[in-house]
Amino acid sequence: ALDRQDRIDVVAAQVRGTRGRLGLTSEQTDQAAWTVADGVQVGGARAIALPLAVAWRTRLPLLPWRLPLVPAALDALYELIARNRRRLPGATPWCVANDGACEPG
Repeated sequence: ALDRQDRIDVVAAQVRGTRGRLGLTSEQTDQAAWTVADGVQVGGARAIALPLAVAWRTRLPLLPWRLPLVPAALDALYELIARNRRRLPGATPWCVANDGACEPG
């Protein structure tokens, strides 16, 4: 909904073949969200900010990384949320909603 020009492709890491195609391990994708573009892999808080910047056609989501101490604080906040994401309200997990489309394990 935030990407009105369809510039971003969002794919669940559990979809068969996705991790291999993007060069990511299950350990990496279990710990963080990832943005992969032109062979560059970015995980964590930046992986959220980069697609927002592309979708919105503005560098505003990237500005915090230019300030001292802010990137470390954003990474810590991201890690806290990621560790507790199963406790947070939200959408049905992708593999549950798309039974049979995920890699086993």
